[in-house]
Amino acid sequence: MQPSRKRKVSSCIPCYTRKQKCNRQYPCNHCTRRRRPEDCAYYPSEDTQPPSNPLLQTRNRHNEYDQRSSQNRNVSLFSFDTISELENMRSPTCSAMPSSLTDVFGYSEDSQSNTIALVRMVNQWDGEDQNRNRQAPLSQCDSEIHQCLDKIPDGPILDFLVKYFVSAVNWMDQLVHIPWILNEYQRWRIVEIPSSLFEVEFAVLILRICSYTTEYLPSPSCTIERIRDMSLADIRYSCDEAADSLAEICLRLNPKGSLLRVQHLAFVGLKAKCQGFMKDFQSALRSAIEVAQRIGADKDVSSDVPDMSELEKETRRRIFCNLYIWDSYLSRQLDRIPTIPSWIQPENMPRMRLGTDINDAHGLEEFTERILQVRLANFWRSMGPTLGSTYDIVVAQERYESLCGKFLTTLPSAFALQPNKQWDERLPMLAKQREVLFISIFESLCYNFRPAILLDASHLPKYKQVLLSSQRKALAGAALQVLQGVSRLHSLIGGTQTRYTGIIQPTFEAAVLLVSLCMDQSFPGDVENHSSRITKMDPLSAGMANLTWADCMDAIRDALKLLKMLAEVSNMADVGAQSLVKLIGKVAKQANGASQMENPSKPDDGAFSRTGGSSAEIDLPEYSESDPTVSLAELVSMAAFDVDMNMNWDALASNI
Repeated sequence: MQPSRKRKVSSCIPCYTRKQKCNRQYPCNHCTRRRRPEDCAYYPSEDTQPPSNPLLQTRNRHNEYDQRSSQNRNVSLFSFDTISELENMRSPTCSAMPSSLTDVFGYSEDSQSNTIALVRMVNQWDGEDQNRNRQAPLSQCDSEIHQCLDKIPDGPILDFLVKYFVSAVNWMDQLVHIPWILNEYQRWRIVEIPSSLFEVEFAVLILRICSYTTEYLPSPSCTIERIRDMSLADIRYSCDEAADSLAEICLRLNPKGSLLRVQHLAFVGLKAKCQGFMKDFQSALRSAIEVAQRIGADKDVSSDVPDMSELEKETRRRIFCNLYIWDSYLSRQLDRIPTIPSWIQPENMPRMRLGTDINDAHGLEEFTERILQVRLANFWRSMGPTLGSTYDIVVAQERYESLCGKFLTTLPSAFALQPNKQWDERLPMLAKQREVLFISIFESLCYNFRPAILLDASHLPKYKQVLLSSQRKALAGAALQVLQGVSRLHSLIGGTQTRYTGIIQPTFEAAVLLVSLCMDQSFPGDVENHSSRITKMDPLSAGMANLTWADCMDAIRDALKLLKMLAEVSNMADVGAQSLVKLIGKVAKQANGASQMENPSKPDDGAFSRTGGSSAEIDLPEYSESDPTVSLAELVSMAAFDVDMNMNWDALASNI
């Protein structure tokens, strides 16, 4: 018997994986429509015949880059491994033996109670070992640094991406203080030869920011595919390649790290999350937290470092707040132990107002939403269930009532669940940030009641069975609120395709919760809200009163429709949509669901999709009302809230 002959694969890898008909061009029709031409690659083996094209050399370069990314699961610093993992890979015999207390014993220099603190007291130690290896001179790496800088895109390209980051991307996390970074960027742009490690590390930060920003292009306000005749894929590749090399040099010269390193490691993680590599985001976040703890950014240094500027102290506090928010979110959503062990104390919270001064705004600025996110994370760190503990129905109800009474009632009016919108025009990002906080609040309520789905009620007393049924309805109400918040946020950012995970991940997770609930044939039942106490603030009770199975299925249908649209540009949305389609098929069978489905003949092609199982083509509108010639100097005087969001980015790119 002759062995079966392996069929030749002529489609590109993405089309072959998605089972789409490929036109075998480069880039092919589907990769072009997904706006990811750099992903268009063909199997290079003797059993296949990749199509010839004039861009073969460029494609091969991208294939090598993608293979390296696939093998390491990243496109960023040190394969997204933590700094400690990288250092552990080095043999101790390959370098000079350490001779400092901090290196040999691993003491933290900024501790006030460890052995180093005692040494400091007895010897009047100045905080730095005399034997500690100082930073290596920058001059020994001059040629290596110049080779890296030669790889970066032209200055006007970086200018454009920095401007777009300031006006359209930074509001999501506010990892940098805009006036400071723009001032430093202007200085850095005119430096031909770096004279300090700070300038090299700052270059890494700028390159990470630019690479991350390309993930949000094209957009409704900026429909470009190229900048100065350089594709977004090539820009991303050049920025990553140069930043990886420069970051390794910085690690050699300064193993301890700096605040800039914390920032560019965080941007590495944000880009990985945007691309759908959540595990890589976790690794990069752990690296950033490790460096932040190493430099003491997790502690109040007001008295220890008197010569540090107040702006730097505030920046340290704000950066660590972001790390804490992300770490707490991952801990809740992924059910794992947080990397940062304790919550942020009041003395380590941001203290300064760095945004625009708005009369009668009651202290509102662009970072207010982040501070409220820290408070929310603190609440769940202090009140949340212990990892691995058994779900207690009564305690979960008490946590909900505590959140209503201690957190929701203390929100500023601009961020309340029934908000005062009088400042929205003067603070253009306020509406978006309000929805981000709204989604986080109801996601945390989903986290609180989520184990109720898995709990077997048959052995419970009758009153607990009633309370459990009520909590499952509360969980459905919270999931519906998440999806409503996502819908509003999506409309605010243009209502079209995006890789923003703040839209994609909550949509998928809330839809899965609703699907899980709808698998129970007794859901939702005729259950009233049996709370052990009556609270003035009860955001879930209204939704629970009129909740129906059909409402949940409508919400699942809309979530699938959104994910399928975003799947054109986002791998995370694509994977989520495919999984959700399969889950919907299970619900259809469970409910004898042909009558409930709009397209019962093709349940595996998105039977709940109102578009008949195919995503609608989204045309990105162009705007031409604004002046495209905004300089960096003009942006320096603006905080993130003040940037003109109607800037004509297409015209600006063409002028470059």
